[in-house]
Amino acid sequence: MAIITIGRGTKSGGHELAKCLAKELGYPLLGREVAQDAAAQLGVPAEDIGGRMEEKPGRFGRDPLITKLYVAAVQNAILDQVEDGNLIYDGLAGGLLMEDLAGVLSVRLIAPLEFRIQALMAGHGMDESSAMAYIGEVDDARVRWVRAVYGEDVNDPALYDMVLNLGSFSIGEACEVVSSAAKEPEFEMTRERHAAQKDFRMGCQVRLALLEDLGTQTLDLEASAKNGLVVVTGQAPLLSTEEVGKRITEIAGSVPGVEEVRLEIEWFDPYF
Repeated sequence: MAIITIGRGTKSGGHELAKCLAKELGYPLLGREVAQDAAAQLGVPAEDIGGRMEEKPGRFGRDPLITKLYVAAVQNAILDQVEDGNLIYDGLAGGLLMEDLAGVLSVRLIAPLEFRIQALMAGHGMDESSAMAYIGEVDDARVRWVRAVYGEDVNDPALYDMVLNLGSFSIGEACEVVSSAAKEPEFEMTRERHAAQKDFRMGCQVRLALLEDLGTQTLDLEASAKNGLVVVTGQAPLLSTEEVGKRITEIAGSVPGVEEVRLEIEWFDPYF
């Protein structure tokens, strides 16, 4: 089986599809609470996350700290809830959050504008013009968010394994199509993929730990793991190299399951 991520526009039926899949497959379902938990962990009000995510990259082209922290916190929150390698994530950019992980089925659900307008009018008492304006505003905000964080267009079909149109499928039919795809060998949670999932989670945990530490959070670092070995890569200024390297090793080594830490960092002179 698989981790299934569902991307969609505002009121495009994504939540209904996620609930149907959770019932059909017996998978745990995660949604907006992941973003709220991540925001709480960072001490940031959940309603502020959208605006913070659109901050411009800092010096040397790096993303703002809050962006990196948020992405790492969401990845960890998702992986903390994965049971037996199976999960449904009904949240923005789930496929991009998990893009380095095998066995992820990334689905995009779209729907005709009239379908979405009617959903807002029926469920929220909006008139037609208000519903149209709301859809445009939220869709644009999501496009900006994904472009700011990942440099991708959330509407690009090439980002997904499957794109389904509710103009052609009912929720039930879409649920059946996705359920069938999740059972294919390409998404089977094999022993190797389960091990890779554990490695991916460890790398995410190390990356978050480095971002949370005041001494290392401003450094441009990444972390990957395999069988207990963590490799920290990236760039760091050529100042107190030995001390900084020791601190990075200590932080990475404090993550449960880490047996060895290897640094492959490019040290640069910030004054040249």
